[in-house]
Amino acid sequence: MPFLQQETARLQTALQAMAAQQAALTTQLTTQQQAVTAAHTQRTSAQTGVTQAQARVAPLQTAAAAADAQVAEAQQDLQDAAEPPQGVPPATWRARLAALRKNLTLAQTAATAAHAKVTEAQQGVAQAQAQVQAADRQIATATAAVQATQTAIAALQPRRQELQTGLTDLERINTEITRDPLDRAALQQVAAQLSARTATLEESHLVARFELEDAETLLANSITRRNELTTLLDGLATQIPQAEAQAAAAQEALAAAEAEVTALLREGPLSL
Repeated sequence: MPFLQQETARLQTALQAMAAQQAALTTQLTTQQQAVTAAHTQRTSAQTGVTQAQARVAPLQTAAAAADAQVAEAQQDLQDAAEPPQGVPPATWRARLAALRKNLTLAQTAATAAHAKVTEAQQGVAQAQAQVQAADRQIATATAAVQATQTAIAALQPRRQELQTGLTDLERINTEITRDPLDRAALQQVAAQLSARTATLEESHLVARFELEDAETLLANSITRRNELTTLLDGLATQIPQAEAQAAAAQEALAAAEAEVTALLREGPLSL
């Protein structure tokens, strides 16, 4: 029967297409799972970088604190030597002050460098933490992609089972029709199944026809609305140059009025 042959061919084609789609999704899933693994590896490396960067901060902060203490000590030494002690020649005292000022400058320079290293190390920590956050986002994105692909694969199974069941039923129906001698009870059952399948196909066809009509109506309405908007935009395109010309004329008039007012102000008050 042509109907059974056509239906069998259709179901076989649909099953082959679905098998190809599932194979593609499975390959995609493998790639996505590898991406998740790579993202986790990247996060572990980034977290190690955070730990290492944080470990460098504390010693540098200690060194900066020691440098600050040296600055404070040098400042105190200079303050203590502000007045020349008795019995010390002025030249010796001035040399002592110069040495203390030099020590203070060196201490301040060292402290500035120490604090700069602390800032650099803290920036390194922030950068490493940003890498961890970026890795977390990659993990979330890759995991979501894996879940979406797994959902898509799972969604194929019921449809594939439905197609396989339909193909099995058609093969059984074809077997019963071609059986020799004929089994009347089996043929009656086959006829009932064919009738039910025909009714299902007719209903599907009717639904598809209604959906097509709705789509055509929606398309016609969209085209009408597009034409209305096109007409409106064309009108605006015509009005815009006119509005720009009017604005330019108003600007010129304003400039002329400002010039006239300025000239009047320069001339001074009018005499009566």
